[in-house]
Amino acid sequence: MRNSAKLKILVGILTIFTGLLYVLGVFGPTESIVETWGLLAIILGGMVVYLGINKNKVSANVEMILVFLLMLIQLPAIILWFTFNGSGISDGTPPSNFVAHWMFSH
Repeated sequence: MRNSAKLKILVGILTIFTGLLYVLGVFGPTESIVETWGLLAIILGGMVVYLGINKNKVSANVEMILVFLLMLIQLPAIILWFTFNGSGISDGTPPSNFVAHWMFSH
């Protein structure tokens, strides 16, 4: 297996794991958009794993689009975790005393 295939599989598995943390509510109750984001991360991560395992060549453009989508959904989340570090991040639906901390950013 080539190194790039191993890297795709690793990135895909990490993305799936990150999405599962939010879908399963590991950090407590969250807004529905966070669960939707987690589901999207799981789907994209699964696609990346599939591309890493798949022996057939897939267009480089398709791979670039998937990587761009992964970056697009991950960067805002990381930036927001750092921005709101130490403050409450619930809008009250559901009510939560959860306080953002940069260690939770992925």
